[in-house]
Amino acid sequence: MTHNSNLGGLKLLAIGDVHLGTRPSSLPDDLSDLGVSPSDLTPEAALSTTVDLAIAEEVEAVLFAGDVVESTNARFEALRPLEAAVKRLSDAGIHVLAVVGNHDVEALPRLASRIEGLAILGIGGKWESHVIEKAGRPVAEIVGWSFPERHVRRSPVAELLASPMNPRHPGIPRLGLVHGDLDASDSNYAPISRQDLRNAGLDAWLLGHIHKPSLGGSAKIGEQMLYGYLGSLVGLDPGELGPHGPWMIHIDGTGRIRPHQHLISPLRWEYVDVNVEGVVNAEDLGDLLLDAAERSAAEIHVSGHAPAALGIRIRLVGKTRQYGSFSKYVEDKAWADLRRNVGATFVFVNKLINNIEPSENLEAIAKGNDPPALLAQMLLSLARQDEDGLRLIEDARVKLTAQADNTTWSPLTQVRDPKDPLSNEALTTTLKQAGMSALNNLLSQQRADLDESGSST
Repeated sequence: MTHNSNLGGLKLLAIGDVHLGTRPSSLPDDLSDLGVSPSDLTPEAALSTTVDLAIAEEVEAVLFAGDVVESTNARFEALRPLEAAVKRLSDAGIHVLAVVGNHDVEALPRLASRIEGLAILGIGGKWESHVIEKAGRPVAEIVGWSFPERHVRRSPVAELLASPMNPRHPGIPRLGLVHGDLDASDSNYAPISRQDLRNAGLDAWLLGHIHKPSLGGSAKIGEQMLYGYLGSLVGLDPGELGPHGPWMIHIDGTGRIRPHQHLISPLRWEYVDVNVEGVVNAEDLGDLLLDAAERSAAEIHVSGHAPAALGIRIRLVGKTRQYGSFSKYVEDKAWADLRRNVGATFVFVNKLINNIEPSENLEAIAKGNDPPALLAQMLLSLARQDEDGLRLIEDARVKLTAQADNTTWSPLTQVRDPKDPLSNEALTTTLKQAGMSALNNLLSQQRADLDESGSST
């Protein structure tokens, strides 16, 4: 394929999962009292900033990769901001194209029927293309597919390969826009394979569904393929780490396609490890944690992103003889008020995770036959994931299944990307933390008994 030499300066803005109608979770309850408006951290606020960017950069089109709306019930809350965004873009002469995701399979088509200028590709699960023109000339073809129902177990890209769509204007870039689960063959959410993407013959694939962005690199029209997830527009919970924002897709006169992410998300989440080895007093932990949070904010600012709010989850790591007092510091939530402003960013500690270990050597303790030794042997088996360790995990799963299946917890299965509390990883973490705490108590009691015995002789 030869590229069209009249493509110079073509720009498209691609947006991943927006989830209008929802709010970021795990924010401080008193955020407003601290000078930060929760409404400024929402997908709605990020969408407005994204529209500003699209207009300022004079893009030819804005592309939404599905899950624009959180749910059917959220469509009325999403109507006003989405309609305002589309109107501003349309008034600026910018095309607005979208595909439907699994979350907005009902909501987005209904909203599109009310919002002039919002075009949906691939309604009903049928591939469809739209040609974008510039100065009366075709400059890009967008090929899209939409979820016809919430759960789709077939591969839409495999269907495209079975019934190919010929280029409508050979020589211009063809970009696929689809919401789906990459390399997850047993998924309920439109499983697609990398090989199928390559075989489809398009120049780029802009993917929705996974909230961690993975688009990068570049491609040449007709020679290479660019593909990846656009990610969520805003980190909606602490699991959505790192930078978020829309992607500018530059297509120059040589046919080179280059993506660039604009970090406009007003909220960001990060994990930070803090080593406690050498720290003597639990009272010193607060300063140590605040220093780590401040450094994280400063590093993000250097990268060019200054979010309005930064939530930090800190993992305490390392070995210490102060395991008991440090663990109590974590459990008592003495860290909950660690927050401050670093430049334009409000920084807060969202969670403190106890991954520290007693300074005693587990291998040495395990050589005995007393209760600490037996417990140390179990912890070592967990770490190795050997036969005994896997048996411990399975025993825990059996004992906790009834509790996990209690209807009290059923609402948790409806949240976005629910985590399985009975997975091997989750149970290993729970057992390790409980085991380390119990081991520390046993060792502390042994030391107390020795001290008492020594003082009485």
